[in-house]
Amino acid sequence: MRLRNTCGAVALALLLCGTEAFAQDQKQDEPASPLDPNAPLQPLDANPAPGYNRAPIGAARGVNGPDQTQPYDPAQVVPDHNTLAGAAPFTLGSMQHNRNILDPSISLSQLGETIPNTTGQTTLAGISVASGSLNFNRVWSEYNFAVLYNGGETFNEGFGGVAPAAGITAPHYQFHNLMITQEASWARWHILLRDTFAASPGATFTGQGMGGPGLVAQNSALLGSSLNGLGQAFIPSETVNTGNEMRYENSVLGQAEYSFSRRSAFTFAGSYGLLHFTGTGYVSSSMINGQAGYDYLLDPANSIAILASYGKIDYTGTSIATTDYMGALAYGRKITGRLAFQVSAGPQRIISSGLSGGNSQLWFASVNSALTYERRRGGVSFGYLRGLTEGSGVFQGATGNTFSGGAHYQFTRFWTITSNGGYSLNDSLPVAGTATARFDNWFIGGNLGRRVGLHTQLNFNYGLTKQNSPTPCPVVSCGIAGYEQTFGMSVNWHLRPAGL
Repeated sequence: MRLRNTCGAVALALLLCGTEAFAQDQKQDEPASPLDPNAPLQPLDANPAPGYNRAPIGAARGVNGPDQTQPYDPAQVVPDHNTLAGAAPFTLGSMQHNRNILDPSISLSQLGETIPNTTGQTTLAGISVASGSLNFNRVWSEYNFAVLYNGGETFNEGFGGVAPAAGITAPHYQFHNLMITQEASWARWHILLRDTFAASPGATFTGQGMGGPGLVAQNSALLGSSLNGLGQAFIPSETVNTGNEMRYENSVLGQAEYSFSRRSAFTFAGSYGLLHFTGTGYVSSSMINGQAGYDYLLDPANSIAILASYGKIDYTGTSIATTDYMGALAYGRKITGRLAFQVSAGPQRIISSGLSGGNSQLWFASVNSALTYERRRGGVSFGYLRGLTEGSGVFQGATGNTFSGGAHYQFTRFWTITSNGGYSLNDSLPVAGTATARFDNWFIGGNLGRRVGLHTQLNFNYGLTKQNSPTPCPVVSCGIAGYEQTFGMSVNWHLRPAGL
């Protein structure tokens, strides 16, 4: 009888172990996380959670292990420390802060481009793009250092006698996009330092000069989403497609947050930015901005804030300056790993000085809103910004309304689709005796990705842009009138296996 009972117990144990092993195998066969190379990288504005403050491992350790892919689990996402009164918007949090990361990659793209010319016809041109990217993250003690970079060389190959008037003015040119972030947490203090840099012959908003919006959709560092960057007041605006002219954009930000309690915090942020064109005929500028505010946490998911800011923009080679004062109320809702939403609105007083007709003043409604929602297989993000800008190189000050968005979805372990889009409306500041000029443009981009092996990705992309410009053009070139299309494919190789 004892032998029979013992055999029965052993058989039951084996059955339970076999069932558990089968369940684990089923979990391993589930689709990979939406956090693949085609999906937007989770924003870097987060602080390592308690328990991760330990000596760092080697940044490239174990990058070739095929069993390191893990499903997207919100419970593993480290919350961010962003406040409504700060410069960096709310995010879903970050899985990058759980580990050290070193992921360089290279990409080769061949694109076709249709360009309207002065005769009303459409010209076909070829574009080859060779680029590289770097995603670096290092965590130690109370500190986190991160770098995101994407840049390369674009080669124009004309077909059918493409002329400079058709929009191609150089046989090749470079583009670069770099973001460096340093964070530190000391007891009640949280410090954020960030430098963002961009160089391209076209506006970064639409990806002109970087392969167009379709190619940009696969590069997370350049994705047109407000949640991956800073507020409009802290970075130079590039939402107007001018003629091909190399421009450099840089913004340096410092931010300090002090927590009075678990529910309340005070945040102060200051920045300096510049937009410089290498050629003549465009408006270069520099800007400073300071913002401070008080946040209060209503419950673990909802918070409110009151904030105020000051900004000044100077235009190179002139005595003209634009100053603004803004106050706003803000509301935010954040569920780490799933949902991040915020909205702030308030009056903005804009003063233009140094004009030939005297100073002018304008009251404007400022709005800043962003939403990100993430599921296991996909997610969406939207943003809306309304307020003063430095004029995108075509105006000496402007008011702007900018919408942007992105989405991604993973069909299987190997196929992923990514899309992005945006619309921008720019009006020059009113000046006595002159009419207000307006630019409006929009773009859409799509990218279909197929993973090949552990480290290689094939992408097929399409982009479409259009801009309406005032007559006469206020600068040397307002770009191309009409629809521009780009389409093609790229091959990407990553040091880390795809899907991590």
